[in-house]
Amino acid sequence: MISDKLKAIVQEIKETDNEFKVTPRELFWFFYFEKRTKGNRFWVNKFLNENQLEVVPDYMTVWIDEKIILRHKKRAKSKKSVEPIQRIQLLDSANKPPIAVSREAKLKEAMTLMMMHNFSQLPVMTGTRTVHGVITWETIGYGLTNRCDSDLVKDFISNDITILDYETPLLDAISIILKKEFVLVQKSDKSICGIVTLADISAQFLTVSEPFLLLEQIENHIRQILDGKFLVKELKEFCKIGDVEREIEHIDDLNFGDYIRIIEKPEHWDRLNLNIERTHFIKHLDKVREIRNDIMHFDPDGISTEQREDLIKMAKFLTELKKYL
Repeated sequence: MISDKLKAIVQEIKETDNEFKVTPRELFWFFYFEKRTKGNRFWVNKFLNENQLEVVPDYMTVWIDEKIILRHKKRAKSKKSVEPIQRIQLLDSANKPPIAVSREAKLKEAMTLMMMHNFSQLPVMTGTRTVHGVITWETIGYGLTNRCDSDLVKDFISNDITILDYETPLLDAISIILKKEFVLVQKSDKSICGIVTLADISAQFLTVSEPFLLLEQIENHIRQILDGKFLVKELKEFCKIGDVEREIEHIDDLNFGDYIRIIEKPEHWDRLNLNIERTHFIKHLDKVREIRNDIMHFDPDGISTEQREDLIKMAKFLTELKKYL
């Protein structure tokens, strides 16, 4: 029989991950046991294991009235707390209040700002929350073509403007931007916090995709270096996991770690006929492997400048090396 108090404690631990300080005496009293006998210890341990609990330190080795900690066993958690859905807010441009003009501004002011900043459009706003529309090179062109002789922004405004919430999923936003060419972004208080254009989406795509393309280029070069140099039987033996043989029939079945393990062996290196220094080559390959691990987490912020340069240098080096193979 187990006391209701212990049941309540266990429920709270499971729901909140809180820790409780008890004594061995109190722990055994929860089971209506008076002593720490071998038989009583069996039932206590059984209960702890069934509920994924642990006691620190061992309740059998400390003084019976010493405080010990009752807690949930350590849970495996992600190193990063990552939002499953990427949102438009992760883009730099969604976090930079846009340059805007007022309705009563002179047309030449809008045109000057657009030329100076290489913009295709400017929001027409009052304050940070009221959006009247947008002025673009297209609206200016239409106005002048139709002999509009006004020199004020308000006569060249288009009301065809889309405003997205700061929490809008990025994939949804991209679909809209591809159609509209740009959107304004607003926070929950309705203040405009950014403008996102096709150029911003292209830049973000490059940030995320470039490392994958460089990695593919590097791996393709490594595969060509290894191509035809080893028997299938040898590769299976090299890449065994304990006594378990992996299904390997082609160089493409190897992973990046396999490449390094194969190449780093001097007797394997000699087969490649590469007139370069082995240790430096392997060192840089291992650096690429570490970068690859980071890339596979698909961080929207991309890799660091240093990591990007390392990939570019290795890809360029292998491209040049290939010319002499």
